[in-house]
Amino acid sequence: MARKTDETTVIAEEKPTFVEEAYYSGARISEAIDWCMNRNDRELHCVVEGNMRETGEDVRFIGRILNFKKGVLIRRFAVLVEEDLRKRKKSDLEKVLTVGGRGTSTEDVAVSQITVQNYLKRNMSDDLFFDGRELQQAVKDLVKMKQNRQIICTVWGKRASDKLPIMITGTLIGSSIRLLEPILPEGFLEVRVAPEEEVGDPKIYTIAQPQLLLGPRTNPNLTIFANKVYVQPSSWMEAAAYRDVLECRNLTVTIKSGKKLIENVSFSIKEGEMLAIIGESGAGKSTTIKALIGDIPSTGVARIAGVDSRSAQKVRHFFGYCPQDLDFMYDTFTPLENIIAFGKQYDLPEWQLVNEGKTLLRDFGMLEKGNQPTKELSGGQKRRASIAIALVHRPKVLLMDEPTSGLDPDNRNELWHFLDYINHEYGTSMIVITHYPSEAEFCDKVAVFMRGKSLVAFGKPATLKETMPSRGFAVGIVLEEVDPRARSTLEKVEGAQFVLQRGELLKVFTEEPLEVIAERCVTALNEKEIAVKIVKTKAVADMVDYYIAITRGLISGTIEK
Repeated sequence: MARKTDETTVIAEEKPTFVEEAYYSGARISEAIDWCMNRNDRELHCVVEGNMRETGEDVRFIGRILNFKKGVLIRRFAVLVEEDLRKRKKSDLEKVLTVGGRGTSTEDVAVSQITVQNYLKRNMSDDLFFDGRELQQAVKDLVKMKQNRQIICTVWGKRASDKLPIMITGTLIGSSIRLLEPILPEGFLEVRVAPEEEVGDPKIYTIAQPQLLLGPRTNPNLTIFANKVYVQPSSWMEAAAYRDVLECRNLTVTIKSGKKLIENVSFSIKEGEMLAIIGESGAGKSTTIKALIGDIPSTGVARIAGVDSRSAQKVRHFFGYCPQDLDFMYDTFTPLENIIAFGKQYDLPEWQLVNEGKTLLRDFGMLEKGNQPTKELSGGQKRRASIAIALVHRPKVLLMDEPTSGLDPDNRNELWHFLDYINHEYGTSMIVITHYPSEAEFCDKVAVFMRGKSLVAFGKPATLKETMPSRGFAVGIVLEEVDPRARSTLEKVEGAQFVLQRGELLKVFTEEPLEVIAERCVTALNEKEIAVKIVKTKAVADMVDYYIAITRGLISGTIEK
């Protein structure tokens, strides 16, 4: 569907999703766990149908798998619920549910069937799940994560004083392993819970393992025997809920003289999409990016992962930026040392930067260069190192300023395949500024800028090309050799709307039958004694054709919504 508004067409969009998935009955939950174990570095989701163990209520929901466990006595999934699929709901589902096989006596849900899904990208989540018996392991894991972070814990369990079921969410303020009589070590967490209203002091709860025997220093009213603990180590930088991972609406940048560098720029991309921004120098491409990341003042709406770009200290955690100039890296530092040096601006501990940096360099085929000074790397290797620097804090959006500038066609093509790998492997959304319109073909969306007009077109490459005459098909003519008379000759052919030429190739765009126009074109060229090598009655327009047509005013722009 499309509706016309002035010279701009607004087009609806759909984005297909592809996943690898497998179906298992409740009796085969062990096989479902084995399937996940073979993909344990992937982002895994599931669709669960079953019964709540305590109430017997039928449930059906979609969720992300936090972890899974398979032992002699335990076979279970821990699932972060994303959508409740029940038509009739007696009560709300808990945020995290444990799922076991049919007849389970310990898990929240006894599953009747489960569909496990591999989203075919690396698991970039760092939230954790522990059951109540695993607090000792939780303490060990959280000791590292506590550095420079505010950690949010959600705990489900029973109050020690009266065994009342209770759920709390608060900030982790301490963790320890205590040696109890006679020699049994136990894990403890301390969680500060703020009052619902801005009155009173926060309560500090002790989170203990279910088998704990309370000592004299423990307040039973503020002690919870944990059944489940959900930990969000990076929740201090978590974004608000958002629909589009990047959004700008009526974005305008005005300098002191009153001149508008860009005006009323509006577009958005969804999680995981790649956007190419193309346009001539001075059209406002870089200005738009600087406004989106809060580097320059602007009016209108600019958000990344739901965070207003004017909140510079917060929004910086959600994007990574790769400048065109690679000289920003320290020449005498190795790639890993550069990753650590620049990664510290995101308040990440060095151990995490080392781990993430090594993973990125390994994925990028650069691990063997880890001890080599950056100045000794090739241009392509430096570009990969700069991308690793931009990704080390796991941003939602990667912004790249003309990454293929100065590269030959083969290296440009190789870099784009590498960017496509990053997009799919890490699920990172991307915005790439380029002055090569052909590179927009690699992306899900493209934004076209013109000097003095700001954004003139936005949408899927295929959709934009379909707005050209004959839905992007043309008469294609290849000459024996370049002839300066050919284009003007074809422009005079009856029914031809406009002609685009690149060397010996000319494309004649028309709304009339292409076979008829092809015959007229050949006749006109023969009359001028211009030799024709090949004639195609259904040549396909590419993004170079679209860009030339729109910048010359031969067609009007469309904005996809």
